[in-house]
Formats: sequence, C-alpha cells, structure tokens
Amino acid sequence: MATMIDDEHVQIIMRILRDAGEPISNREMETQTRAVLGEKWKRSWQITNSCIRTALHSVGVVSHPRRGLWGLEAQAEEKLAALEGSDIWAEHIRIRDAKRAQNAERAEPETAPESRDLLPMIKKLVETWGPSGYEHRIREVIREEVADLADDITVDGLGNLICRVGGGGPKVLIAAHMDEIGLMATYQEPESGYLRFSKLGGLRADTLNGNRVQFEDGTVGVIAVQNGGGKALGDFFIDVQAGSGGNATPVGQPAGFMREMQARGQRIIAKSLDDRIGCVVAIETMRRLARQTPNELYFAFTVQEEVGLRGAKTAAQGVKPDIGIAIDVTGSGDQIRGHKMQVKLGGGAAIKVHDPGLIVPLAIKNWMVKRCQADGIPYQLELLAGGTTDASAIQMADAGVPSGCISIPTRYLHTTSETVDIGDVEACIDLLTGLLANNITI
Repeated sequence: MATMIDDEHVQIIMRILRDAGEPISNREMETQTRAVLGEKWKRSWQITNSCIRTALHSVGVVSHPRRGLWGLEAQAEEKLAALEGSDIWAEHIRIRDAKRAQNAERAEPETAPESRDLLPMIKKLVETWGPSGYEHRIREVIREEVADLADDITVDGLGNLICRVGGGGPKVLIAAHMDEIGLMATYQEPESGYLRFSKLGGLRADTLNGNRVQFEDGTVGVIAVQNGGGKALGDFFIDVQAGSGGNATPVGQPAGFMREMQARGQRIIAKSLDDRIGCVVAIETMRRLARQTPNELYFAFTVQEEVGLRGAKTAAQGVKPDIGIAIDVTGSGDQIRGHKMQVKLGGGAAIKVHDPGLIVPLAIKNWMVKRCQADGIPYQLELLAGGTTDASAIQMADAGVPSGCISIPTRYLHTTSETVDIGDVEACIDLLTGLLANNITI
C-alpha cells in the first residue's frame, strides 16, 4: 500500500499523539480514531493503522518502546516536515531493505542447512502473543520470516497465511496452526474488580493458579483460585487491579499466557510450542527447499485450530489440494505414571497412524515411512487416543483429501512449560523437506 505523508489518516494519528503528549495504548488509539472517523473507522483501523505506525516508526517519527504503545519520537515534527510530499511506505520499504542488505553483508556464510541454529526463530515465535481468533501479531512475525521463501503469499478471509511454493505436479497443503490457547475476560466482579473468564482453547484447570497472562492492550494479569476451588474454570479469577479502586483493563479483552523460552541441552521449554514449533518446521522446510520443488505446495499457517480446526477448513476449501499434511505436536508416553503411548522425546519424527479425528490412509503413512528409511531419518509411529489436528479438517474438504500428519513429541501439553527435543524437530524438518523435494507418487 502507498501511504502518503499528507494522507488524512496519518494526520489524524499525528494529531491524537500531539494532544496526548505521552505514549498511548492501542486501545486508546482505537477509541480516538473511531471517534474521528465514524463510519470509516472499522476498515481504516484494521487495515491502515498498523501499517502507518510501522512506516512512521521506520522514518523516526513514531516510537513504540514496548508492544502495543504509540508515541512520538524526539523532533518528530521536524522529521515529519522533512518528509512533506513523500511516500512514507516506500521510504519504510527502502530503509527496511537497506538494513536487511547490511545485515546480510555482516553475516557469516552458512554451512549446511541442518547446521543452522533454530533457537532464535523458535524463541521469537513462541513468545509472540496470539491466542485463537487474535493471530494478527504472530501472523506478521511469520510473514516476515517467509517473505523471501515463497512465490506468492496471501491471507484468506479467516486470517490464514498461505504461502505458495512451486507450480505443477500434485497440490499439497501443509498446515501448521499459529494460534495458541488463551482466554477471554467475560465478567468483572462488582466489589473486587476481579475478572472472570472463559477459555479460548483447551485450558487445564490444574495448571492455571499463579500463571500470568497478557491482554491485548498490554495489561498483565495474575490468575488465582478462590479458597476451596480449583477444579472448575469458574473457581478462578484474574487480578488486574491497578490500585486506587480501578482495573487496568476491562472485560471483552483476549489474553495469552506469558513465559520466556528456555533451553536445557537438547530440550526446549516454552509456552505455545503447540503449535509454533510446527510453524518452525514449515518455515525451515521452505528455506531448505529454496523454491525448488516438482510439486505445487501451499504452506498454510492456520488460525483457530485450538477452538475447532476452523482455519484448516477454509484453507482446504480455498486451495483444493490433492494431499494434506498437518504439522503439529503430539503427547509423549515417557512420563512417570503417564498415559500409555509409544511416542517418546528423542525418538525422532512421529508419523501419525490414527487419532480420534483422523485415520491416516495407508498409502500416506507408507510414503512417510519410506522417506524416513531412505534418508536415514529417525521416526516413530503415533497412535493418539485423544485430540486431533488440522489434518482432520483437511481430509473432509470437497470430495475428500488423503491426509497425514507429522508430529513433534511434546511433554506437558497445554501448559506454559511444554517441552520438545531439538533432535525430533530436526527429524521432522528433514522428513517434510524430503517428502516435498521429490516427485510425489501415491
């Protein structure tokens, strides 16, 4: 999009920031923009504001010292005046590309693709905010990662980020969901101000007490449980008190969990590895393919998986693939007194055979197994007793799509300390790359 410096919307934003005199939240900018634009607010806010802030930040006019805030840089007015008549979006692109080129010149040449350190990308993805239905931030992070890896990138009506690589040959839809479990503040207790909430995805009551959550406007809340409770969601509340009898955020705000990623040897511990680690597998596969494939691939980073596989349904209807592959996490059977399951951490890529929503066609399972055997990739077979993946939705598109799933073994699912083994992640990348780099005959 081209955003001229004299554009009405830019001027509205600058006036709001001048009048505020200090950084303001996304929510406050939304309120004030809506008041000024009236009927035009919805389209303008959703499509334009974030782009304008990005461009104004690039040229040194607008600052956002932490996520979710708008503010003016020092000498903002002088910088703005110097850009009179300029296309600030084009200027932002120029500055961004110059920085990328400079960084590329400084970077040491890579060795083999498999030697690349995945931890920085994993950390960036797992720590980005993005509960089900509110994936806009994580979508932009992923879009930046894949910008140079696809032949075409689109966003469908539900919010899936779909990246096409190659043309001709069988159409393959590869789905990794980018949403994470979260919650929605639904009611404020009149006396205490504590917030009650409903779930966005599969919350586990036994892991909630004491956890921190971050609301979309940046507010940090603490989940606590009332005395004698702890089994039902209604026993919990969120403390967002700001002192002086007020709350820092109102009802109607979505929230995601907060936890920094940690590495312990081969093990990665983080929130939202379900399924940001699947997104890492898909992104790294795209990088290794380097747009070279005899097939027509559609990498879909899907939305709202945790609340009903919704993004995969629309992606499959839009792409109309010949084959579907989901990349997702699965449980492990290597915990003390845990449920019985063959999959274990460190055992390699898990090739799904069956779960409650998907019976993998034998030809698909054998295709994956033979690839592992041919390439020497460690693998294990997954038979999951509870839960399902995007492949369950893809298989039901149109007249039916033969679909399978490559799974990353994970401990402590749907907690803020999900744990995977980096060797298993690499095995999944090797398997997916091998499947898609070769002619598909099933």
